[in-house]
Amino acid sequence: MGTRMSERQRPAATGPHGLGQPSVAALVHAGEVAQWTVVLLAWLWLGEQGMRLGWSLASGVLAVVLWWAARLLSRGRVWALASSPAWMGLLGLLTAWGVWWPDVLPGHRAAHAGLLVLAMVWGVWCGLIETRSQSSTFSLGRVAWHPVVAAALTYGAWRMPDSVSSAPVGVSAVLALCAAVLHARERFSTRQPTVCRGVHSSLPLVLPSSAMGLMMGSLWLGNAWCAGLNLSLAWMATSHLVLMAGLPALVAGFMRWWVPDGDARFHERLSYISLGFLILGPLMLLGDSAVHGALAMVLPSLAWAVHLGRHRLPRGSAVRWAPGVQRGLALLLGPGLLAWVGLLSPWQGPVAVQSAFALLGLLAAVQILYGVRRWAVPASAGLPHEF
Repeated sequence: MGTRMSERQRPAATGPHGLGQPSVAALVHAGEVAQWTVVLLAWLWLGEQGMRLGWSLASGVLAVVLWWAARLLSRGRVWALASSPAWMGLLGLLTAWGVWWPDVLPGHRAAHAGLLVLAMVWGVWCGLIETRSQSSTFSLGRVAWHPVVAAALTYGAWRMPDSVSSAPVGVSAVLALCAAVLHARERFSTRQPTVCRGVHSSLPLVLPSSAMGLMMGSLWLGNAWCAGLNLSLAWMATSHLVLMAGLPALVAGFMRWWVPDGDARFHERLSYISLGFLILGPLMLLGDSAVHGALAMVLPSLAWAVHLGRHRLPRGSAVRWAPGVQRGLALLLGPGLLAWVGLLSPWQGPVAVQSAFALLGLLAAVQILYGVRRWAVPASAGLPHEF
């Protein structure tokens, strides 16, 4: 680790947004696109393949559950912080190769087992990426274009003709390209790595991420959040990509134009505005119109977009749990809740996912009641993004 740390301590020329030399700045931007692409492809492709190979086990969401859990468990670990650029590239190439395992392994059970192993490797890679990422999509420029480009790459890889016919050529190629970009970013970056502070997230930060993850993870269940809109699975996937990647960029641009950067009090309150959207989303399911169905999808996504786009102003005194307890909370309300939905869906149908969102909305309401008195607490330094 000593050599790696000394490499990162070399002085570098200052470029746009404090990213150093122009070539390093270009790698930082490319790395942001690669990071978003790796995560978006995991939600989309692992969910689809899990439904194809493991629909009889937790309704096919087990691959996404394992990926999500591995990502949370590995994020912010000491080994990830101390890892070399080689590990970033090797894990990425292993993931790019692993997408072929379900097709080359003999037998349905072996193919599903290969998918589950791949999901865990993919999750560890994502955790490593997020731990070592020293940039934030929403502070690299005036427009957060990185997730939009990543969504386009994800859609292109997923809808490539060979990918549609089950040969994951596009997915494998895009993941290999992302691995190369992320390895190069690690190799030539001169920034000092810091621990990913996402593992210290409090409940107001966990809930929006859990809601967006639950929406993406239950995508292939064809639940009532989309069924009432008469959308095909392809359109459902496209709309989820737009909500997950396009909406945060749009919201962040609007907030940058509307809210002064120095207004710490308002940015602090944005976390509770995010929770308010999270409360309203499940309530839309009480209506039967297409408008209610659309709002049931958009409002939780808007909660997550506000959560990502705001300035990170954590209330240090509000986080009183040990890091292990906080990580356990994220696991319980994230992959744990998705697994519960998968197990209950064969008997309860859409009610299973509706109940999960209702639970998140209830927890958001409780958090607002508890935290409304803390709005005026001074803010501290920002955090790197998480999604």
